[in-house]
Amino acid sequence: MENIELMRFATALTTCRDWEKAADELTQQARTRLSSGPTDLVLLFLHPHYAEQAEALVEQVRINFGARHLAGCTGSGVIGDSAEVENQPAIALLAARLPNVEITPFRVTQGEMEESFVPSFWRSRLQLSPESRPNFLLFVEPFSIPSVPLVESFSEAFPGAPVIGGLASGGQQSGENRLFLDGAVWSEGAVGVALCGQLLLRTCVSQGCRPIGQPFTVTRAEKNIVFELGGLPPLTLLQTMLPKLPQDEQQLARSALLIGRVINEYKEDFAPGDFLVRTLIGHDPHSGALAVGDLVRAGQTVQFQVRDAKSADKELRALLAREAARPTASRVRGAVLFTCLGRGEGMYGTRSHDIKVLHEYFGPVPTAGFFCNGEIGPVADRAFVHGFTSVVGLFADPD
Repeated sequence: MENIELMRFATALTTCRDWEKAADELTQQARTRLSSGPTDLVLLFLHPHYAEQAEALVEQVRINFGARHLAGCTGSGVIGDSAEVENQPAIALLAARLPNVEITPFRVTQGEMEESFVPSFWRSRLQLSPESRPNFLLFVEPFSIPSVPLVESFSEAFPGAPVIGGLASGGQQSGENRLFLDGAVWSEGAVGVALCGQLLLRTCVSQGCRPIGQPFTVTRAEKNIVFELGGLPPLTLLQTMLPKLPQDEQQLARSALLIGRVINEYKEDFAPGDFLVRTLIGHDPHSGALAVGDLVRAGQTVQFQVRDAKSADKELRALLAREAARPTASRVRGAVLFTCLGRGEGMYGTRSHDIKVLHEYFGPVPTAGFFCNGEIGPVADRAFVHGFTSVVGLFADPD
């Protein structure tokens, strides 16, 4: 029987404020779980407290792990081991041995964004084809580059390819966030890695919402303005629908009402993960129109949504349960978790909620990530930039 080497992952987390001691602590933790030898990929996430020492810290981590490649960014909170550490100095990492996986690191500049108006640009730039079935990890500095068109262009260039990651956080203005790629540190643009070969990346995108009422067809819209749903002004429908809802949903709708657009219009029944949820950013009391934080067109199916901790917990559990029921679940070796700044303890009232739920369904799988200023993940095989979302990536051995 052929001896096939499997992927191996290890995670580490430290709250040590001294960067040199922190780097050593991370190494000791992960090495205990990964054993000696070079590492193919390290994902590194650190609080802005360490931003000024980022170059030295990144280099030390690369040396300590013998890392062929390293990618990551700053975040106002980081996730590692089995904990989420918010709003205090901390560093988390995920180290991986990825036999039979080709790793392609890349950096994106604003100038390249201006050239990427055709899908062939990224295929040529990265020397990858859709047939190579790449899996992308992408980290974006939000003040310096438009994240939405960047993610859209990757989805167009590589249809169906998983693209997950997040927007760096913690910086209050341009130049304060940091991105890491191999031995370099930048304060602008985007960085990432493409993973091709003997690896399966399964994704869960939990937008923390539950639908209310019934689905409607958009019958008149222009750009981001919805004028009619099912032939009626949206405000008219809401005024009719809301009094019929349970009291708790009525209260949520007054403060946390959103709208979800169905991605796969060929489905008849809609479940968690079928909607792209967007905010309602305004209304016109005279016409009854609603302004949506997305482009909308006639013929699309939408449903109003509400968001709260209970909804977020329920949706995340439903998505993870669905993944845990797949045959690939027993082959999951590592995970990443990218969650919104608006979640965490502020939403749930308790610490480390999302990673604890992840580990309920997949055991103590090595996991790392950070709190994002926008999360990147696919809905119905197309990647989007989200808000108030948790994106889980599960690395599994293929069949």
